[in-house]
Amino acid sequence: MKMLLLILLFAQFNTLACTKTLKMGTNETNWAPYLIKQGNTFIGAEVDTVNAVFKNSPFCIEWVYFPSLSRVQQELKTGHIDITFAASYTKARAEYSYFTDVYRDEIMLLYKHKNAKNVVDLVTLFENGATVAINRGSFFGAAFEKIKKHYPNQIVLTADANTRFGMLNKKRVDYVIDDSVVAKYFAKRYNTILPVKTAPAINVNGVHFMMSKQSITLDEVAVINGLIKNNKAAIERIYKPY
Repeated sequence: MKMLLLILLFAQFNTLACTKTLKMGTNETNWAPYLIKQGNTFIGAEVDTVNAVFKNSPFCIEWVYFPSLSRVQQELKTGHIDITFAASYTKARAEYSYFTDVYRDEIMLLYKHKNAKNVVDLVTLFENGATVAINRGSFFGAAFEKIKKHYPNQIVLTADANTRFGMLNKKRVDYVIDDSVVAKYFAKRYNTILPVKTAPAINVNGVHFMMSKQSITLDEVAVINGLIKNNKAAIERIYKPY
């Protein structure tokens, strides 16, 4: 009888603590320091942020891995997953997703193999016949979207950061565009990788949680925005070392 009572109390506590489980989609396995997949567990600054935001909230988080960001977005469209992180707003994405308020800023920069040329802009890079690796499905700003249409054969789509920077280290591509914090990590890992200091930032913007319109309501978006606001100081502490 006592054991049954304990089980009922535990179930009641879980119900009070978490009324809805959100499936959080990711395609990254080594997007350090933001996210690293270790077996079936995810660690990193983005995971810490998710934990800080959703702690003591009506939502529990279940992390789900997919082989590409394009697949994550497709799963959001259908409502098979509920949410993903570090998302840039675009009109196309907004057709099937809600976006929370911004929770951190992102700076996308150009990086090169040490034997590649310094360039002043992307047009020069492509006119020189060089190749650049990017994350499949990511958004790098309106200017890049226009440029890449003219040079599709020189853009290499990859599934994760570990693959992109590994290819750059082996000179299988000449350049990579990625988050500046992530690139710093891989530049320490591979001494062949350098920032292109002569080129301006490819894109600078705030990032959001992006959520499926099939499984999330506007009321729930409002709740999550409140959680982001209430945990702003905690989020800033997480990213301050970077």
